[in-house]
Amino acid sequence: MLKDNALVETICQVDEEFRKLFENHIRFEQDLEALYSLKFFPPEVEAKMKELKMLKLKGKDRMTQIIIKYKNDNGL
Repeated sequence: MLKDNALVETICQVDEEFRKLFENHIRFEQDLEALYSLKFFPPEVEAKMKELKMLKLKGKDRMTQIIIKYKNDNGL
């Protein structure tokens, strides 16, 4: 659902909530990549990774809802 770059860019320009969710999604992904680069995952790092994954998933679910609504409202 988030693969259509032109659509995502358009919605980012017209929907503040979507833009913030998208920016957070990217930040969470970067944070996860940094944590994955560690050779050892102490329990607190594993907990942080789990939290970031959940936040990322919730944001993606909400972005998908916004995309569907945008498509429906705009006849796409």
